[in-house]
Amino acid sequence: MNETLNQIKEKFLVFLSVEKNLSCNTLMSYRQDIEKFLKFVNLNNISVKYIRGRNLIEYMMFLKKQGLSSSSVARNISSVRSFYKYLISKGDVNPAILNFLESPKIERKIPEIVDKQTINRIIYLSETKKERIKIRNIAILGLLATTGLRISELASLKKEDINMHENWIKVTGKGNRERIVFFPEELKPFLLHCISQGHKYLFETQKNKPLTRQNLWKIVRLSGKKAGLGISLKPHTFRHTFATLLLESGMDIRIIQELLGHKSISTTKIYTQVSKKHLKEAYKKFHPRA
Repeated sequence: MNETLNQIKEKFLVFLSVEKNLSCNTLMSYRQDIEKFLKFVNLNNISVKYIRGRNLIEYMMFLKKQGLSSSSVARNISSVRSFYKYLISKGDVNPAILNFLESPKIERKIPEIVDKQTINRIIYLSETKKERIKIRNIAILGLLATTGLRISELASLKKEDINMHENWIKVTGKGNRERIVFFPEELKPFLLHCISQGHKYLFETQKNKPLTRQNLWKIVRLSGKKAGLGISLKPHTFRHTFATLLLESGMDIRIIQELLGHKSISTTKIYTQVSKKHLKEAYKKFHPRA
């Protein structure tokens, strides 16, 4: 490898962007992970080409000492593995290196959800007295609750993505994969109001700039606080609740997978654990011999 590590890193990111068609957010995660790895090898004077298994174990310990969770460590190792696959495809490193780059096993946590009544309270109890902002917030929270959108997907919604006649939205998710989600009739007047106010994006500031993910996070958090939740409400809580309610109503898990935009069915199956937990709680509560 005659190129500098920085040059190799940038070429790898271009490869991910062009060949893998990854989103900006995913590319940013890869960049951060690889930069962390390259910082480690530079600090320890390790050769990327001739790295050893013990070096990779030391790297995982290095990540844990930085306070990263098990899932973050696993994601980082996955990014490094992809980086080495790229180097192998170019003939720069020995394929045997991949034997040392198995991602650590992590236990999936059961997603946190809230009940239907609480969701309704969150949506319609706005923290603002301004009518325009209140309508906008109801549309934001309503879409999160009834479509299972990711916060990044919500932030990037444009007016042209919405079909008001047939109540569906075209969403561009992870890996630039497109899907269709549906919204209920009750949200129509709120969405129409947002469409009439905005310039290009569905949710914009008064300066016609799209609301950022941070803006949307704040709206969700404050709405949860206003509704008196004992937890810090997160956008993904809506997504988890949406999926769980569909599963408990009897919807086929593969349809839920499509609505959520999951690439793998295994990701969607986490919600079967949530439903089992609910069934167990209901059994203990109502069965006389539980």
